[in-house]
Amino acid sequence: MLSQIKQFLRREAILCLAVFLACASSFFQTPRLAYIDFDVLCVLLSLMLVVAGLKQVRFLDYVAVELLNRCVSRRQLTLALVGITYVSSMFVTNDVALLTFVPLALVIGKTLQLDMERIIILQTLAANLGSMLTPPGNPQNLFLYAHYNYSAGRFFCVMALPCLLSLAYIGVLIYRRMDAPLTLALPSLPRPERRTTLVLLALLLVNIAAVLHVLPKLWALGLTLAAVLLLNWRLLLAADYSLLMTFIGFFIFIGNISHTSIAAYLQSSLLGTAAGTYLAALISSQFISNVPAAMLLAGLTQEADALLLGVNIGGLGTMIASMASVISYKLFVAEQPTLAGRYLRTFLYYNFAGLLLIGGLVYCII
Repeated sequence: MLSQIKQFLRREAILCLAVFLACASSFFQTPRLAYIDFDVLCVLLSLMLVVAGLKQVRFLDYVAVELLNRCVSRRQLTLALVGITYVSSMFVTNDVALLTFVPLALVIGKTLQLDMERIIILQTLAANLGSMLTPPGNPQNLFLYAHYNYSAGRFFCVMALPCLLSLAYIGVLIYRRMDAPLTLALPSLPRPERRTTLVLLALLLVNIAAVLHVLPKLWALGLTLAAVLLLNWRLLLAADYSLLMTFIGFFIFIGNISHTSIAAYLQSSLLGTAAGTYLAALISSQFISNVPAAMLLAGLTQEADALLLGVNIGGLGTMIASMASVISYKLFVAEQPTLAGRYLRTFLYYNFAGLLLIGGLVYCII
């Protein structure tokens, strides 16, 4: 029993933190139902169901295999794996992109006897940096987009520069290595069932429209639930309900502390300036991950743009700065346990170099 509790605490550390903070803060401030943003929860659940459906029909796997079989050099292979991770992370979140394409990179490495360590690290960078461009790219964006009532235009304007800088950084890392020819022939996957795939892609567009305030969130959730019940009700079991509970815990905590004297003090001091908020977001992300950092600081600052930039760029750096990075690390180490130390050193080198370069340039214009 004790070992099961320890496993749960390790597996759901962020959920436990959110519940603890919600409960502790409720001793000093009476919680209210109004603190919970049900619109965000609706969109988050809808997107999880749609992404689970796309994973089930293996749509992303099919597209990736068709693209990779056209690669004739190591550089093309790297560009394809990193590029598809970068783009897909904008729509299906950074963790789903890594769960889909890192295993594919490991299969290619085993097939061609290639060392895929560096490519997987670049995929991780691509997932964390690509996902920052769109609201549904990662949970902190989805939350901050709703919390500060961003418009689509304003959000994309804020994130455009770090996105361009990240593309340049990843491009330099790819092209600084020598190229070499290769022959790749991955087994073709069955074409995803047409009707189901089209329905799921249409639902993805509906939910993105809901995130961008084009459609009501409840309508998007209703359409998604109806489609899932018709297509495969078991997709309801694939949603990450612990993430939903984590959001609820942080919503209550943010609502509680926003009425305290501590919040007023921080808002008028460190978190009252764009530079202070940006640095606080960068630094806190390194230790508690960027999703909880975003939700903790959102209740303490009105510097929306600085916080948005800080927690997204703050996904670079330590392994836990973005929990998606842990996914690729675990997948790689499961296949290559003897290379865990080397992977970690290379990962930290690329990540902290990116954090200093991209983070420093963005700091200069805040």
